[in-house]
Amino acid sequence: MKRAWILGACVWLSAWGTPHAEEWDAWKPALAEHSLRGLDGTDTRLADLRGDIVVVNFWASWCKPCKKELLSLNDWHAELAGKGIQILAVSVDKDLRKAERFVSGSRLDLPVYHDGPDGLAARLELPSLPCTVILDRAGNVVRVEQSGANEAVRDLRNTVDTILRTQPSGEGKVAG
Repeated sequence: MKRAWILGACVWLSAWGTPHAEEWDAWKPALAEHSLRGLDGTDTRLADLRGDIVVVNFWASWCKPCKKELLSLNDWHAELAGKGIQILAVSVDKDLRKAERFVSGSRLDLPVYHDGPDGLAARLELPSLPCTVILDRAGNVVRVEQSGANEAVRDLRNTVDTILRTQPSGEGKVAG
């Protein structure tokens, strides 16, 4: 029964469609205001990361494409250390323990947050999982990717490379 429900939800979500660029602007306040709780107990607001390029991956432990994409993002995270790029993994699992078990078993090094099914993903009305959002240095949404395929991570990398070329480090920094 559970498997049928998950399959039905995935089909419904994928049929919903990809958000369009004009919708992304409406996401900026929600992304900036929302506080995420890390598995390590720390709270982070995406607005506090302005000045860095931020890649936010929404995933769930029951989603096979999500888990595959997370492993690729984890490898990428290791390559990006110290380059002004943050990759955050946000679990939408209802049960925090399921997210923790997956993270522990996968030995992920990237920052992982648990926001549940009623958190930021619901506020943004994400159409599917996995869903990855890239914010430029000023906190603007510049790409939304829904796939989990290897090509998706390649496309995410290309987008980040473009931002690095067009927004050198320091642009978009918020004076504090």
